[in-house]
Amino acid sequence: MDRRILVSIFALTIATPAVAADKVKLPKTAKAMTAADIMATYDGKKYAWEHPNTDHATGTVLFDLKKSYASGTWKSGKDSGEWEGKITMKGDQYCYQTRGKGKKKYDKMVCNILFMDGTTVYEVDPKSKKVLSTDVPI
Repeated sequence: MDRRILVSIFALTIATPAVAADKVKLPKTAKAMTAADIMATYDGKKYAWEHPNTDHATGTVLFDLKKSYASGTWKSGKDSGEWEGKITMKGDQYCYQTRGKGKKKYDKMVCNILFMDGTTVYEVDPKSKKVLSTDVPI
């Protein structure tokens, strides 16, 4: 019996890193984006986004960076809706606050760094260095 418990613990120990590992990692060829790069890439354009390593939500976003505004759609499991947000730049960090379309209260401000590889933009947490979102033009 003790042997079976040890084998089970060993199997879980080996499997845990694979389950916890990020599915999408920042490609080595990705280049860090400056505030000017972000403006040129996003302003007036529509992107499809995905959270591959967190909640697996997907959606769209239309950027109007001249007005510091973005809006779009989201879907997570069976839930979906529309959202809007305020966008600012803090140096070369892309910062935003979002809320459900028509709601009064915005969520907490989030600031991340962006990288680009080809036409894909990777939103990366500046502390953990994990990919939070991938964006592709549509």
